[in-house]
Amino acid sequence: MFKLPRDPEDSPVLRILVFSAQVIGFITLASVTRLWWLAVIGIIGLIAGHLYAYRFRRNPQRIVRLGTFIALHLALGWLMIGVFGGQPYPQAQFAVYATAIVSFELFSRLNLYSGIGLGFITLYTSATLSRDVSFGVFLLLFLALCLAFLWIADTHDQLKRQPIVLPPVKVKRSGWLRRGAQFFALATVLIALVFIFTPRFAGRPLFMPISLQAPIRSQPSSQIINPAVPLIQIQGTVIDTTQSSEYYYGFANTLDLSYRGGLSDTIMMYVSSPAWSYWRGYAYDFYDGRTWRQTDPQLTPLRSRGRGRFLLNPNAQGEQFVQTFYIAQDMPNVLWMASNAIEVYFAATEIAQDSTGGVRLGEPLRRDTIYSVVSTRVDHDPDALRSASRAYPDAIRETYLQLPDTITQRTHDLAQSLTQDQSNDYDRVIAIRDHLLTQYPYDFFPPPQAPETDAVDQFLFVDQRGVCEHYVSAMIVMLRSIGIPSRFVVGYGSGDYNSFTGYYEVRANHAHAWIEVYFPDFGWVPFDPTPGWTGNPETGPVQRWVFSELFAGVELPEISLAGIAEAGNALVSLVITPILIIVMIAIGIGVSVILGRLWSRYRPAKRIHHDPIRRAIFREYRRAQRQFKTRRAAYQTVQEHAQQHPELAKIADIVEIAAYRPQPPENGLLTRIRQWRKRPNP
Repeated sequence: MFKLPRDPEDSPVLRILVFSAQVIGFITLASVTRLWWLAVIGIIGLIAGHLYAYRFRRNPQRIVRLGTFIALHLALGWLMIGVFGGQPYPQAQFAVYATAIVSFELFSRLNLYSGIGLGFITLYTSATLSRDVSFGVFLLLFLALCLAFLWIADTHDQLKRQPIVLPPVKVKRSGWLRRGAQFFALATVLIALVFIFTPRFAGRPLFMPISLQAPIRSQPSSQIINPAVPLIQIQGTVIDTTQSSEYYYGFANTLDLSYRGGLSDTIMMYVSSPAWSYWRGYAYDFYDGRTWRQTDPQLTPLRSRGRGRFLLNPNAQGEQFVQTFYIAQDMPNVLWMASNAIEVYFAATEIAQDSTGGVRLGEPLRRDTIYSVVSTRVDHDPDALRSASRAYPDAIRETYLQLPDTITQRTHDLAQSLTQDQSNDYDRVIAIRDHLLTQYPYDFFPPPQAPETDAVDQFLFVDQRGVCEHYVSAMIVMLRSIGIPSRFVVGYGSGDYNSFTGYYEVRANHAHAWIEVYFPDFGWVPFDPTPGWTGNPETGPVQRWVFSELFAGVELPEISLAGIAEAGNALVSLVITPILIIVMIAIGIGVSVILGRLWSRYRPAKRIHHDPIRRAIFREYRRAQRQFKTRRAAYQTVQEHAQQHPELAKIADIVEIAAYRPQPPENGLLTRIRQWRKRPNP
């Protein structure tokens, strides 16, 4: 049975490899979190720890071991303080501190393996925070160092063992095929396990990913609190087209259609979702000819039901899927989510829902916030919508058929002419949408809105080009003018899907507006009249993981201490997956060691017998066997074979010297064996 050496490890090369792998983990973490001071502290601790462990590997100092024990528990206490006190990346800080502290205990080979394991944990922590492919570079460097460590460690062990007997002289049926089949089988099993336990498309995990931080306790605000402030916003004026920002003027209490400007390609958030979707924020209902706003400031407060869980619409029916949002830049106090959200998992004690279904917080979304949303898929059957009635509730009529006096007669006439041949509201909606999609080119910087004009009229009949807000406003105004309730929705498009990372990368210029139309018995149905987008913002097909429904319907017991429960369960959600990853890494290391031992068993000559004279003696030995038409079996030593074939007795002694003596054999031995082969019976 294979056992890791517990004796003091004397190899400085192995220690340097472990140290380098741990440093790579620290640098990776710092590049993701930008906590470079943390990496510097960690590297200094690693240097001190590794030097001490090598210097005192045979005589560890008790006082230092006691200090290590205390320091490790202090680091754990600091993690708890960070969780509840709002420290930046408390899990990352703990990973660095723990790795640096444990480096003072790396005395044996087994300890060095544990050091690599801690390096894997640090790297995993970086992976949970990284959302781009640059992490792959660090991962490859780390794996290269680990493989070098395993290779050199196995080489050292081989040199310490008694050399293995030479392999058979002539092996017609090579073991490569068998060994290759074994390796392929093992690799297939490992790949299958990694695929199964990597939740690329999770249905409903047992623990929803949310921020590992103290819950937000501020009361939700009906006002949009946007941390981004536009550098310039001039009504009726075109802003310099070379200027772009991360600020979208639609994320505010009002949306001014006279504003012109571009957005940068800065990544605002990453979204993990098994289905394509727009990420909805909230909706406006009131239009005055130039701006949009919400008329109802009332919010419906929602209290956490434990583990940061909030119920928005628990009675919703339909196919469910989970989205997880990783906020990359400071954003407004709005939770983005797919339409028809039924549950939210967020680190807060209270959130609130406005009258349009938007979810508000008590403070802006901060960078590195993580939250999850459960939604039902939006996928309406056009034939079913065609059969919808026009029995609108009074509240819908009063709010979502409003139009200002600025609406011109030609706007009404255009709506009538586009829909006069349609027999139902769905086809009327599609007729207006398709007209806007095909007849009006998109332009980030249309002419400024003229004073005392209606924004929709100018877009439809004067400029005839614009941005998404103009298309949406025009569609809503025309629908309302023919008695179809509709509203203005803001949020983000789906973003660019990165097939390597599995995330939707949502950038500032993916900020978008679209329309929701009310159909009795169906509710609000989204449409998009803007060219260059999809035209259909409904949810795409849900890609399912093999175990996606494993935890469907599972309810964990509630804990009365809500704040502690939220943070504690978040900590568990952080730990569960690393445990699975560590198990897979342990299996991989074990398989690597087994394969290394198999390799060394079949290739001893290439490890030990590098000397050209040794190789020449072995070559002459093989020729001698062919000369006497015999072959040494795999289970025979050279001497055992010579006992059966006395004619090889003289050469057997020389072969054993070449095989087992540490010093290279003299050239005279090779001369003797060649002379003997020429005259075997003098």
